[in-house]
Amino acid sequence: MRKSTVFGAALLLGGGLLSTMSACDKVKEAQDSVCCTEFQVGASITADIGGSASAQVAAQAVADFAGIASAAVTDLTGACRSIAVDLDVDKATQEAAEKNDDKRAKMKAWCTAATTAIGKFKAQASGTLTVVVKPPVCEASLSAKANCQAKCSADGKCDLKATPPTCEGGKLELSCKGECTAKASATLSCEGECTGECTGSCTAEGGVECDGKCEGTCEASAGGTGPQANGACKGTCKGTCSATAPKATCTGSCKGTCSASCKGSATASVKCDGECKGEYEPIKCTGGELKGGCQVEAKCDANCDASVQAKAECRPPEVSVAFQGAADVQAAGKLQATLKANLGVVYAFKARLEGMGKIAAQLSGNVDAVTDIKAACIPAIIMAAGDAAEDVSESVTVTASIAGSVSTK
Repeated sequence: MRKSTVFGAALLLGGGLLSTMSACDKVKEAQDSVCCTEFQVGASITADIGGSASAQVAAQAVADFAGIASAAVTDLTGACRSIAVDLDVDKATQEAAEKNDDKRAKMKAWCTAATTAIGKFKAQASGTLTVVVKPPVCEASLSAKANCQAKCSADGKCDLKATPPTCEGGKLELSCKGECTAKASATLSCEGECTGECTGSCTAEGGVECDGKCEGTCEASAGGTGPQANGACKGTCKGTCSATAPKATCTGSCKGTCSASCKGSATASVKCDGECKGEYEPIKCTGGELKGGCQVEAKCDANCDASVQAKAECRPPEVSVAFQGAADVQAAGKLQATLKANLGVVYAFKARLEGMGKIAAQLSGNVDAVTDIKAACIPAIIMAAGDAAEDVSESVTVTASIAGSVSTK
């Protein structure tokens, strides 16, 4: 998506204020009322920016979205630079890439060099390169969505229990004061007391039968011989046992999958992704797309989605790289080492950016909600929305290129 497309109607919105924005760019020290200091990419928007609540939501969405989009360009440039240098890309190519003043042009130059070098080393090493990626899992905060929707609401309120959101393609995690049971045809994720068998980790002062890593004291039991030569425990673990054998009754706190119910109390909540019989509070959407919630104006809600998705916390992907039957062991070793060090960054952004790409156009179309904020800030927000859309578009292309260069297909 090009900025010219994004700016179409938006430039009309900014009108003659673009000259003001230009002045602010040239004189960065200016802090008077003519320039906008209330809007910064990646920062929180305060009420000082003025305007309605929905306008402030739109400004915040652009700030959040643009912050992640800009970080993607910076981090991907760094990863591609490392790969290119590790794989001995010639100095002239490196210098030409680094001389680019435009950040996206620099990213593309370095990543093109990296992609070419990967192909060269694969051919030189021969053999079979295998890259296995367990994609990152992102968690979107329901409280962030509710707080944002409350700003969009006429009464300034949003009750998630009255209008619960959904987590399409993922799991909706709850904080439950009561009994949490699995939904039909689903496993139950549990952080708390499991009334059945726990697969994952179990913390119990009295000890739990363990076949895995024990953080605590490992003792021999009827089912095991105690500490193992490799550092694992096969016996009773008085502490926290990870990778319980393969299912175990957990008399303490289970963190993993529970075969029965996950129980809390009136004073102690448990975290689960099932149905809660008792008082509960939705916490987050894991590995899926957060939808629904309180009924508010569509554009404001879309801006909330953009903001929440940008702020989602993502666990790093698990990336394993292996080379078999290499004719040139040295080349294979260099390629394997740099891919292990840098592919995590590429795949971390790959899935996240693809999701952000779907709402980039929507965000740009909804930026007209900022008409009543501080006048000098309107052009800055318009430009940030356009830059963010282009950052996402170019970064998606780059991550796809790098992923394709290591694919065995």
